[in-house]
Amino acid sequence: MKLSKSVLAILLGIGGISSVSAEVHFQQNNVILGYEYLLDAEDKNPNLYDQAYFVLGHTTVADWGSATGWLRFENPLDSSENQKGEDAGATTKAWLKLDYNLGDSPFNIWGQSFTCANKPWMEQNFYLGGSYDVAVGKLKGTVGIGAQYAYGSFSPTGKSFNGASGGAVTMMLGYPLTSNWFAKAYYEAQFNRSDEHREVFGFDSYGHQAIIGIDYRFNSQLFVSTLYKHRQSWGGALNGGGELLFEAGYNF
Repeated sequence: MKLSKSVLAILLGIGGISSVSAEVHFQQNNVILGYEYLLDAEDKNPNLYDQAYFVLGHTTVADWGSATGWLRFENPLDSSENQKGEDAGATTKAWLKLDYNLGDSPFNIWGQSFTCANKPWMEQNFYLGGSYDVAVGKLKGTVGIGAQYAYGSFSPTGKSFNGASGGAVTMMLGYPLTSNWFAKAYYEAQFNRSDEHREVFGFDSYGHQAIIGIDYRFNSQLFVSTLYKHRQSWGGALNGGGELLFEAGYNF
C-alpha cells in the first residue's frame, strides 16, 4: 500500500497548490451521450456487447500543469443484453490524468488513476511517473511512462490482487484539421504485469487500449465524434478486437 499512499499524497499536494495560486488558462466541462458498436471484438470476446453510455468530463489547463478526467456510465439503464441474451448490467468507470509541470521545462510529474466496477469485476489502476509535453506546430498533447500499482477482484476466478504490477505508458494527442474538424488519438498500455495481476483477470503480460477519432464541432459547445477503439488484454477484451463509438456532446 506504500505506493498508493504516495500517489494519493502527490495528487492531493498538486490539488492544494493549484487551488491556492493557480492561474487557469483553460477550463471546460462536458456531457456526452454515446453508443459503442462492436466490430471483430464481439466474435473474439463473447463477454462483450453493444451498449449505450453517458459521460461527464472535465479539463483544466493552468500554470501548474493540466488535469483531465471523466466519469462514465455504461449501459446505465440496463437496456443491453449480453451475447447469451441476458441482461448485461451496468458498469461505472472513472478516469483522471494529472500532469504537473517541472519548472519551465516540457517535463512533468505524471499521475493517473482508472477505476472500473460492475457486479463481477472491480479494477483500480494507479500510474506514477513522468510525462513530456508535445508541441509540434498544431499537434499538442503528452506522452508518459511510469510504474503501475493496481488492485481488484473478479468473481468468475474467485481471486483478488493488490500490489505493484510492472509499468505503463500513455500518449494523448490532438490536432485541429480545420475550424470545425479536430483529430485526436489516445494510446495506453501496461507491460510486465505481475503474475498475480494476470491470474485474477486472465490478462497477458502486455495489454493496450488504442483510440483514434475525429470531432465535428458545430460551435464552441456542440460536437459529434466518431472513434475507433482497439483493445488487447484490456478490461473485458481479453482477445484483441476493434469497435466503433459514436458520440454527441455539449461543452460548458
